[in-house]
Formats: sequence, C-alpha cells, structure tokens
Amino acid sequence: MPIRPLTEADIPQVADLYWQYLRMHKGPAPAGVCTVLRELCFTSPFVDDVVHPIVFEAEDGRIGGFSGGMVRKMSMRGRTIRATFGGSLVFHPDFRSGRIAPRLVETFFAQDSDLKIVDSANNPARTVLLKNGFRIIPALNIHWIRPLKPTQYALYGLSRAAGPFLSASLHLSKPLCRLADLFAVRVGVSLAGLKESNLHAADLDAATLLQCLLEFRNSYSLWTEYDLTALQWLLAFMERRAARGALRKILLRDDDGKIVGWYIYYVKRDFVGEVVQLGGPPHATADILDHLFQDALQQGVVGLHGLLEMRRMADFSDKHCFFTCRGGWTMARSSCPELMDCLDRDAFFTRLDGEWCLDPGE
Repeated sequence: MPIRPLTEADIPQVADLYWQYLRMHKGPAPAGVCTVLRELCFTSPFVDDVVHPIVFEAEDGRIGGFSGGMVRKMSMRGRTIRATFGGSLVFHPDFRSGRIAPRLVETFFAQDSDLKIVDSANNPARTVLLKNGFRIIPALNIHWIRPLKPTQYALYGLSRAAGPFLSASLHLSKPLCRLADLFAVRVGVSLAGLKESNLHAADLDAATLLQCLLEFRNSYSLWTEYDLTALQWLLAFMERRAARGALRKILLRDDDGKIVGWYIYYVKRDFVGEVVQLGGPPHATADILDHLFQDALQQGVVGLHGLLEMRRMADFSDKHCFFTCRGGWTMARSSCPELMDCLDRDAFFTRLDGEWCLDPGE
C-alpha cells in the first residue's frame, strides 16, 4: 500500500475524493474541479521541484487518500526561507482507520523546507497534525467579524446553522430583515453606524499591490515574497473562483495622492464578504477600515469576516468588530525556534499568503 507522489493520471480520483468527502457532494466531481486541481498541482507558480502533493494508493489501485500542498518563498528578517503549505487532506472512508492518515501527513511534511504550515485545517486534520508535532499559532487564529446589516447578518448566521427546510423558511423573512435594518439606520441605533472615510479609492492591480507589499512589510520580521508573475497568476486564479463572490481590489490614497493602504475582499450581495488582505501603516488602520466598511455596505454585503492582525486589534475593536476563533486552524512546525517566534509575534501573514486563497471551490 504505497504512498507516492501524485501523477496527472490520479487527478480524476483525487477530484472525486475532494468533491465527495470534503465538499460532501454526491456523484463524480465536475470537470472544472479536475481542471483546477491539475492547475494547482502541476502548473501554478507555487509548484516545486522537491515538494510534491502525494497520494495513498490501495492494493486494488484505488486512490484512498490525498495530501495537497505547495511551496511559498518567505523572508525572515531578510533571509529567504522555504515554507511548505499543506492543504486538502482527504481520505476515502475505507482508509481512515489505523496509521494511514498519520503516515500520509508524515510523508508529505518530511519533504524538505524550513517551515511546515497549514492555514485552514479542519478539526480532524488538526488532530492528525498535533500528533505530527504541529502546534496552533494563537496569533494567526483570531478572526474578526463586522456586521454591517445586523438583522440580515443574524438571519445569515441562522440560515448557515439551520437545516435545509428551516433555511428555506428563514429566507422568506429577508424582506422584513431589510426593512428592520433600514429603520435602525434611520433612528440611529444600527450597529452599522459607519464613519465616512477621507481616503480616495482606485482599482488595485498586481503591479501596484507588489509595490505596496514591498513598501509596507519593512516593519515585520516575517513575510511572504512575491514576484509580479506569481501575484498576477494568484489574483487571476482567485477572480475565477466564483463561489466566494466577486474579488474586489481597492487602493487608497490621501488628499495628496500618497498611497496609505489597500484592501482585497470577496463581494457577494446579501451574504458575508470574506476579507483576503488589508494593508498599510498601522496608524492608518482606522481610516482604511472606515473605507472598507462603507464600500462593503454599498456593495450589498451584510457583514465582513477576516483574519485579524494582532497589532491592529485595538482599531478593529474601536470599529465595533467582534473576535472569534471559528475554525480553519493555522498550525505550524519548524526546527527553528526563531522562525516559530516570528510567526507568533511579528508576521505579516494574510489569507492571500497560504492555502486559503487557493481553494478549488465548488
């Protein structure tokens, strides 16, 4: 029962595993899922000559398990390091018992790199990773929540937690929730009482984003390295993943035309917008958040979720955000204590920088 590198011939079986046992759909995976997995595993800028996705092949030739991943270059205090990101760990139910899952994880992360990291582990994967020497990184596991239309946001939360029948019933109450939010704004009691921003917005392209990342990362000890080709590919890939919504990329300038920040988030009207990255000097965080919240409200989202950067926590709190540890665990392992310390204390690490943004989607 070998564990071996993934081949292109394995992609249809791996896609079915992903589709049926991670996404919990029935039937074979759509052709689009195969196309995306093939791109991620064999042609993306993050494919590596040394670190490969791997599979578990049963004696009858079936692919019973898969561990995906990629390599990203990062910089620790100016020194380039290799970080292996694991993702999409999935098994057929016939092969979930015994040592198969731990062996697959051990084999994947035995491949050479300075840092082993997972940024979206579910609870079963967390258990396996803890047994393989990983630990949870507290600073990278706090998420922020900002309701913008409180009644509709509450309805969204109830619908996500309810079964299909109750969700359909709750859907009928959407018009009433919209009226309640409009009334709350008019009488001044809405949680969405937002402050107008004095910043000026423009579209953010890959070249300008690269410039921003180079300029504003200097106050951190650990960050992800990009070149223009990789960043262009990454943004284009994210724009094609429609399940989360439309990718909105905004550059912010002050009255003098100076760049003071940026944000990237998914827009899906009447749903929650997922924030991918927010950047700029810490002193400008409040103004950046004001602009983001106003923009999201105009785009019709009911609230925003994002990964918190600890040094900005006070600004998020002042802007009426809530904080939670709601899953998608970020965990890491390294033989370098200094590197782990940087992750804990002083990393510029966002949803753009790991596996979260490379989700194959539905």
